[in-house]
Order: sequence, then C-alpha cells, then structure tokens
Amino acid sequence: MPRFSDRMGITKPKLLQLRSLDAELRASLWNLCRKYWFISSGEGYEIQDDVVYDIAVDMYENFYKKPVENLPRIGRLFVKEQLEYFEEGDWYMVLNLLEFLHDAFQPGSIHQQEFVHDVNLVLEREKSGYRFVAGKIAPLTNEIEMEEVERASTQIARFAPVSEHINTAIELYSKRPEADYRNSVKESISAVEASAKIITGLAKSSLAEALGRIDARHPMHKAFKKGVLNLYGYTSDESGIRHSLMEEAVVDEADARYMLVSCSAFTNYLISRDLRGQD
Repeated sequence: MPRFSDRMGITKPKLLQLRSLDAELRASLWNLCRKYWFISSGEGYEIQDDVVYDIAVDMYENFYKKPVENLPRIGRLFVKEQLEYFEEGDWYMVLNLLEFLHDAFQPGSIHQQEFVHDVNLVLEREKSGYRFVAGKIAPLTNEIEMEEVERASTQIARFAPVSEHINTAIELYSKRPEADYRNSVKESISAVEASAKIITGLAKSSLAEALGRIDARHPMHKAFKKGVLNLYGYTSDESGIRHSLMEEAVVDEADARYMLVSCSAFTNYLISRDLRGQD
C-alpha cells in the first residue's frame, strides 16, 4: 500500500534510484551479502580461525587496499565493519563492493549465478536503476529519462490531469509489496491521451484524432506521428485505447518503466510545442 505521506502528496512514491541507495535498499543488499559471505563462525572466534577469514583477507588486499595486519582481531568485528560500510559508504562504493563479491565466486559457479539472481531481485524490488549485466553493475536508465518523468509529474495547472496520471503511474509502479505494472502502463498511456485532449479541446476524441488536430497546427514528421500511434497501441476507435496494448503478454517491470519514461517524454514534447505556439 502507498504510504500516508505519498497518498497525501507530501512525498512521492519511489521511482528509480540513480546515483543513490536508500536505507531500505542498503539493508536489503546487506542481508543478501551477509547470507553469502559474512556469517561469522561465532562470538569470540579470532579472525584467522573464522570462516570469513578468506574473504576478509581478499577484501583488505584487493578491495580496500589496506594492510592485512589492520584486520579486526575478531571475525564478528569484521562482519560489523562490513555492515557499517553498507550503511554509510558512498552509493557507488557499495555497488563496487557488489561487483567485487561477485568476482570472488568461482567464475560461472552455481553460487555466483544465484548471487546475481538474488541481487537483481533486490535491485528490482527496491526500484534501483541498476542491475547485474554480464557480471557488471549497469544502469537501466539515465538521468535525462528520469528528468522527463519528474517534469511530466509536475506540469502547470492547465495540464494537472497529465501530472495526475503520471503520478498515479509512478505510485502503481512503486506499489509494495506487489507493483501493479499493468495499470501503471494504462496510467502512462492515459497521460498522453490527456495531454492531447487538453491541447486540442477535443474531450471525446481518440488520440489519433487529437494528434491530427495538433499536427495541423504544429506539423510533425509523418513517420514520427505514425510511430507514436503504433508505440502506444492506439487505433482510431475508442475501444483500442485501453486494450490493444494490454491484452496480450504479461506486463513486467521493464514494460512499465519503458512506458512511464516514453509517455512522460512524449507528453512533455506535446506540451512544450503547444506552449511555444502560444508565445
């Protein structure tokens, strides 16, 4: 369920985390890495007798680049040190450490594959903008795309319905414990429809009709206009607006994120062209 502060508009539901890791994501990544790497033998075990000794030496030598003599004397203290790093370290250094721990597994081993799978599940669940791809942490999107979504979610009063659809799409995309990707896509599409209807004043028109009117006022390249109509799965009749895209395959996180970003960008494009035409 959305948090109280999200429902009241005080805060925004989580979209994608780029150049940051919030406390929930850090804790989730720590719990996962602890399971794979950082379960100590027990209270009082000196570091050289603890099961964490090999990874501890590897990390001090090759990740932290510190003298091994500086290792905590007790294994549990080393584990506590890593927890603090996950909680307080720079976001990019935590991701660097994930890559390092990935490479510490036997290459291609089942444990390495399971680690990648589990990390990616956490990154997806907590709406991180990064995933393991071919053994490296890679961005799923970029800051320009994120700015498009932010801009679409805070349009001027005349286009408030557009922002409402985008914000609802974000809320559904971010919904916990289970995101509603299908309805997030519908809301993203509705934002495009709303922007076109507001610009043209044709409240009952299809998107194709509204774009035709906009095109007459501010000409668009024919291939671009056709591509937009095809992309959003619209037809000229009203029934196509909600169903042509949505009735076939399962809608997953990648679909919802793509539609949120692309619909945000296109609504911003339409609104910018309209506002320029009024100058």
